[in-house]
Amino acid sequence: MAFLVVDVALVAMALRSGRDAPATSQVAASLTTLTTPTTLTTSPDTSAPSPSVTTSTATTTTPSSTAVVTQGGGTPGGVPVARLVSALDASTAWRASAGSCVAGGSRVEVTTDGGATWTRLPSPARAVARVQLLSERGAFVIGAGAECEPRQYATRDAGQSWQPPTPVSGGWARRLDEPTRVLSPKDPKAAPCGTATVVDLSRTSATQAEALCGGGSVVVTNDGGHTWTDAGSAPGAVALGTRLVGGGTLGTYAVRVVAACQGLQVARVTADQGLDPVACVGADAVAPGQVGLSVTPTAAWIVAGEQTWVASGDLTAWRLA
Repeated sequence: MAFLVVDVALVAMALRSGRDAPATSQVAASLTTLTTPTTLTTSPDTSAPSPSVTTSTATTTTPSSTAVVTQGGGTPGGVPVARLVSALDASTAWRASAGSCVAGGSRVEVTTDGGATWTRLPSPARAVARVQLLSERGAFVIGAGAECEPRQYATRDAGQSWQPPTPVSGGWARRLDEPTRVLSPKDPKAAPCGTATVVDLSRTSATQAEALCGGGSVVVTNDGGHTWTDAGSAPGAVALGTRLVGGGTLGTYAVRVVAACQGLQVARVTADQGLDPVACVGADAVAPGQVGLSVTPTAAWIVAGEQTWVASGDLTAWRLA
């Protein structure tokens, strides 16, 4: 069944008044977790050399129809992002640990001082698939309980309380129980990467989103998730972020683990021009799934385990918070 209500409806519902609800109760279940205890390994880098890395804590320098289309490339595998981040600007952001439907353990935090300090908030669900910051006080989470059915949880007081959960209509999120599928406005179980794992998902509108596939391929939809086409490749990528730039052009960025960078490489991804490395961030090594990226018009954030890195709008200079 295709969803007919667009993603922008989530913003309206998140800002609409309603009684507050306590965090979802903890109920036993039987589904899957999102993280593994292994460490990230580097991939060969076939792109241009990465900008040099500075270890200082200050900065680092350096269309569619119903017809079937080609699915994302790459090989099955990859670890879905379980360390989420959603930024408003260079000062305010939310980060979350996804947890799992089977064991719970989700964690939601907020910072208003550029990542220097984080305040833990009550998590509205056992597991979290998406956090979306709308304003300094408004946000919503797409999460799930023991049954792993996606629900939307909205707040109007910066996460101090949550409105009762509602079904997700017209929203985007990775499915917590099916690593090859995503929730989209036009398909509740879209498979943008074919049989490969969806490592990360980043939306820019009710109709447009991109998915990072296991193996490093990137695919895009412009019709709400009904069809997906090639948008480039980023071997070694562990997180994806998108934003609209001048003239409404889609800008795509990937965080990569590659031999050319002792840390995390940030690269711009394009379908016709390949990879353009823009920075090498001196982050510590973390387990797979523990890197998240958020890109806004004026700033960008990387959460790597417990470390937070923040950059200016061009993503070339990063500071450790």
